[in-house]
Amino acid sequence: MVIQGNRVLNMAPDAQRLDVVIAPGQWCGWIDGAHGWSGMKTAVFRRWIKDARVEETRLDSGEITVHVVPTGNQITVAVAGRVTVDSSPTLRSALLELLRRNVAPVILIDLSGVSYLDMSGLATLLEALKAAREHSVKLRVTGITGKARTLAEIAQLDSIFRAWGSEVEFC
Repeated sequence: MVIQGNRVLNMAPDAQRLDVVIAPGQWCGWIDGAHGWSGMKTAVFRRWIKDARVEETRLDSGEITVHVVPTGNQITVAVAGRVTVDSSPTLRSALLELLRRNVAPVILIDLSGVSYLDMSGLATLLEALKAAREHSVKLRVTGITGKARTLAEIAQLDSIFRAWGSEVEFC
């Protein structure tokens, strides 16, 4: 099997050797099946996933806009609109994909553009917090104002995040 970028170029069912190409034109070596390559494949894939780059992205889904901006060692996810039971799956999928790819040690979720947040939005933030903890990523939630802030305070979102090593900052 030969891996190049994110594609498997060649794979034989009885493969005894794994040729590793992390980037096009950069052959890194091979891993011999006789020396326990299954663990090495995992390490190679982990390195490949960790080195993945995130490009600036904007997702629009009617009620909500999710803007992902990579900056240095953190990713900023700016959310605008109404986070409801209908729109929270868009935010959920964006956050979980970033966490699954493990591309930054800190993810900042900016909710200053959110005019409404319901319980499904809070559940999405808590699910992202759980995934962040599993991937050793720190979540920072900022910009919660108005009725969204009231709901977050009633749910004690700030103390839950602090207990799990992340933070919520109210405006």
